[in-house]
Amino acid sequence: MSRITVGMATYDDYDGVYFTLQALRLFHGPELADAEFVVVDNHPWGPAAPSLRALGDLVPGYRYVPFGQYASTAVRDLVFRVARSPVTLCLDSHVLLAPGAVRAVLEFFETRPGSPDLLQGPMLGDALADERQPPSTHMAPEWNDGMLGAWRADPRGADPGGAPFEVGLQGLGLFACRTDAWPGLNPRLRAHGGEEGYLHEKFRRAGGRVLCHPGVRWLHRFTRPQGPSFPIGMLERVRNYAIGHRELGLPTDGLEHHLLGLVGEARGRDVLARAQRQLDSPLAYFDAVLCLVDDGSEATAGQALRALDALDIGWLAEWLTPPAGDAPLTTGDRTAVLRQIAGDAATRGLDRVLVIDADTVFAPGDARWLAGAVDSLRTRRWGLCPLSAPGTAGTALAVHRRAFDGVRRGDPTALADAGPWLRRTAEGGAHRWE
Repeated sequence: MSRITVGMATYDDYDGVYFTLQALRLFHGPELADAEFVVVDNHPWGPAAPSLRALGDLVPGYRYVPFGQYASTAVRDLVFRVARSPVTLCLDSHVLLAPGAVRAVLEFFETRPGSPDLLQGPMLGDALADERQPPSTHMAPEWNDGMLGAWRADPRGADPGGAPFEVGLQGLGLFACRTDAWPGLNPRLRAHGGEEGYLHEKFRRAGGRVLCHPGVRWLHRFTRPQGPSFPIGMLERVRNYAIGHRELGLPTDGLEHHLLGLVGEARGRDVLARAQRQLDSPLAYFDAVLCLVDDGSEATAGQALRALDALDIGWLAEWLTPPAGDAPLTTGDRTAVLRQIAGDAATRGLDRVLVIDADTVFAPGDARWLAGAVDSLRTRRWGLCPLSAPGTAGTALAVHRRAFDGVRRGDPTALADAGPWLRRTAEGGAHRWE
């Protein structure tokens, strides 16, 4: 087993990944001699994907993990979930580490077995040692330009040989912890933003500290002359912060006040109302809403998305297109799809997923019943549960983590409850349920 996993999530940033990895290997070679390198590609059909995958032929210990179900900075959660080392160091794909930084991370955790702490370090400015721009050791919990956190410099971070000290929050361009202490990120986070402060509080509530280690120094590339390749939206960011605040039971007054001052009363109120409606959707009870487009049709997916948007849940939808093309899926095909879903959900740490057929949710009467059907799950124990209503053509399937192992093994007992969904057939080109 390697001592450390170094991972990053990336979206069309081959240059960043390449130079970050090669700088690590050039300047931190002894510490990373047996390391594993995990790259989560958040745009695996993008222009950078073939080159990112090919790095595995050049870099020992390299693992390419494609994840294109949705775009989000929070997909870095996967770095920790697939890591095989006792310590995981997560970087942005355009971060360089100062000499001694990796050694400091390893020494910290290897001398503190079982540590529940989150370890970070000072971010250097582009001028590096310029006294006019001291290292940013932490962030003040202030709202600034649509995000939580304003860079600050603690004098204790100026000496790389100094002792670690506690901070409230810090930018997440670099952070590390023992892999088994990772608390996870909310699977509903999408697009960009919302993790600073939220992740730090999760570590504290799990009994850990948030520390700035002066020896873990890093440099972050902010300038993008060609603009960001990653999708950034105000609604998504506000919704992310609201998700984190709800999970932790924190008030949203500061977020709301800042947003209204930033974009104005009318637009701010509209964004807040839309975010609240989306999070209040009964289907937001699920960690993911998986739409099976078994005919592979963009038209089918588009109609389904419009129906889900009408339920304020399109933002949580993920799309599955089996390789069978436009041929109706057999029971065996659907069993294989379900086993794949269960395995992927277990890897991602999901608790509850909803599987629906895209060509049923937009039929008259087949969409809104889903919202009401979810209520029956909140008050009872369940594993696999078809959700249907009299007089409707569709049946959705709710899958709980309790059933993941049995489904992945193909256990007939576990699969029995999924019968109505598994036996879906087609006659005369029109789908029906048996």
